[in-house]
Amino acid sequence: MSTDSPDLLRSRYGAPRRDRRLGRRGWIALVAAASLLAAAFAVWVLGGQQRQPTFKDVGFQVLSEARATADFDLTKHPDDVVTCAVQALNEEYAVVGWTEVTVGALPEERLHEGRTSSHRAELRTTNLATTAVVDSCWIDERGGAA
Repeated sequence: MSTDSPDLLRSRYGAPRRDRRLGRRGWIALVAAASLLAAAFAVWVLGGQQRQPTFKDVGFQVLSEARATADFDLTKHPDDVVTCAVQALNEEYAVVGWTEVTVGALPEERLHEGRTSSHRAELRTTNLATTAVVDSCWIDERGGAA
């Protein structure tokens, strides 16, 4: 039977490893940091979506081989100037007409359901359209004319 001293074992095999697990304070700090990151991410995601304009296609009319109209509702922040791209498509879904509509501040009587207003875009087309729709809307940073 061997009676090696702890000093001899330590010099031969190295010092025993320290316990590297997180203590109670470490776990609390980790959970707090993760919670702060999750809250900051949620504010970033939700804050960006609230300011974006939204649109809904309401209807369209093909007036002739050279003209069409698109009716749509636009919901936006009252102070924003928003530009919407409107396009006319043919049977093969090819773009045959395109225009931009810029909407600035509107009087209260033009608004319905809070921040929503109705608009009609007139398009010139290169040949017969079968539909006219809003492609996208964005906040116009240049603040173009309404």
